[in-house]
Amino acid sequence: MASNGNVVTVCRHPQMTDPPMVVLGLVILVLLGVFFSEISGFGITLKRQVEEARSTAQEAIRETRQIEARHQEAAGDLADGVREALSRAQPGGLPAAPTPADPVDQLAARYNEIRWTMSSGRARTRAMSEVADEMVGLLRDARDFDVESRLRSSDSGVRLTAATYLYANPDPAWVGPLARAAVSEDKPFNEYWALKALREVLRGHCEALDEETRGLLRRRMRRLPPGTDRAEQIGKLLRDCPEQSGGQDTI
Repeated sequence: MASNGNVVTVCRHPQMTDPPMVVLGLVILVLLGVFFSEISGFGITLKRQVEEARSTAQEAIRETRQIEARHQEAAGDLADGVREALSRAQPGGLPAAPTPADPVDQLAARYNEIRWTMSSGRARTRAMSEVADEMVGLLRDARDFDVESRLRSSDSGVRLTAATYLYANPDPAWVGPLARAAVSEDKPFNEYWALKALREVLRGHCEALDEETRGLLRRRMRRLPPGTDRAEQIGKLLRDCPEQSGGQDTI
């Protein structure tokens, strides 16, 4: 509207601050964000923020799973301790806890006591590691050790003696049974030591790792939370023994 009352038509170029232009720009940014690692505009950085949010969410999920696993392990240890206490109880109510005569079985019993009486954490892991190291020293060059029955024992301490024996006395003949025992183990510490023993057993004998066992280990690694010591052990093992075709395992 001019000052004299006449209506004059004037062409106006769209401005970047106009609402329709802002909406259009945001749509373009989102579409381009699919193809580029980072797109910035209108003071907004896409893709990077999405990736950061996704990373934070994945980390939260990993932590939640680890907490759940620790709680399940603690509940299982408590149940094991209660069952053991009940099995030892005599009719008069006095607990009977005979000390095993075999030094190896004494260490297995001590390992179980640590599991039942100490809360999960670094102190308990350190105490259990000390017991495992003692087992290795005691079992090195041991004779007439029944590995098979100990690997399949319902007693977690006894199963640990089998893993530490094979760690101290590597024998590639045990690759299959040891791998199956490791992936079916319900105690993370036992599984870790079984995997450590498996790496020693395969050292210089990668031909003993058949495709069935390799697949078993891969599937187990996918189920484990990333970054755990057990997943790292499997990853190192598969890198140490790549596929015979020349391909490298993707870890």
